[in-house]
Amino acid sequence: MPVPKSTVENSPRKLLRDVVLEKMLAAIQDGTLQAGERLNDDELVQWLGVSRTPIREAIAKLVDYGLVEMEANRYTRIATPNAKQYDEALQVSLGIAELAVRWSFPKLDETDLAQLVDVLENLRVHAENEDRATNDDISDFLELLVRVADNELLATFTTSLVPRVKFLALTADEFIFWDVKHAVDPLAAAARGRDGEAGAAVMRSLARAVDDHLKTLRAARA
Repeated sequence: MPVPKSTVENSPRKLLRDVVLEKMLAAIQDGTLQAGERLNDDELVQWLGVSRTPIREAIAKLVDYGLVEMEANRYTRIATPNAKQYDEALQVSLGIAELAVRWSFPKLDETDLAQLVDVLENLRVHAENEDRATNDDISDFLELLVRVADNELLATFTTSLVPRVKFLALTADEFIFWDVKHAVDPLAAAARGRDGEAGAAVMRSLARAVDDHLKTLRAARA
């Protein structure tokens, strides 16, 4: 008789390079791998318990993300973030967020909306307490919107942008815009109304506020 089909859905298996990439990203974010630190193949093999091939594939991705610098026959090292790179990456991410809001808000179903509201509430709490987890909330917000927007090119670009922004945010705590908390209620209201244009307007206003904030900080440091 024919073999019956399984009723249990198999979750997709992650490629080794993706597992390695996730571990290395986490190590960069928590400071285990520090800016300027050289990466040694043998040490990475021992730490990660895999062969050189998936490690090199993951490193190639980290180079694409701007988190690792490589020069043939000289060095492979964790990049050193600077303020200009952070400003540029933040500017791009806010532009992407505006597009994602405009395209995703009209498509939100009730489950997506509930998840979005939870993310925004986490953002409010962390920003009010000046907690670095604010950066993770912003990433969660953007990634959720990009998923709902269902635009493959936008998703591909965001995949490389989000780790770069989070890495560059390590430059200094004072560059985090804690007043992002004031955008939570307007964004939640626009999301509930499935109003992409209203949400995009909030993002544009937020982008201007962030730009003014950074210019003020730069001027004070000059």
